[in-house]
Amino acid sequence: MNANRMIDMIVRQVMRRLVNKGVDKGFDMASRMGGKSDQGGDTGQQKQSSGPRPSQNMRQAQKMTRQMRRFMKF
Repeated sequence: MNANRMIDMIVRQVMRRLVNKGVDKGFDMASRMGGKSDQGGDTGQQKQSSGPRPSQNMRQAQKMTRQMRRFMKF
């Protein structure tokens, strides 16, 4: 294996990691911007959610997608 191929391989791995981190940060920021609107009216009570927050659901979906992509070759 020549030096050019090794350098290309390393650059591809680094770029893949940087792009994945950037996409993850973008999804996290977008999910935070999704807004938490109070629609409770004048009662002053906050709704109790039984499940995880939407941002956690998004993070779990991203993690699952990343794991699935490792095994799927296009």
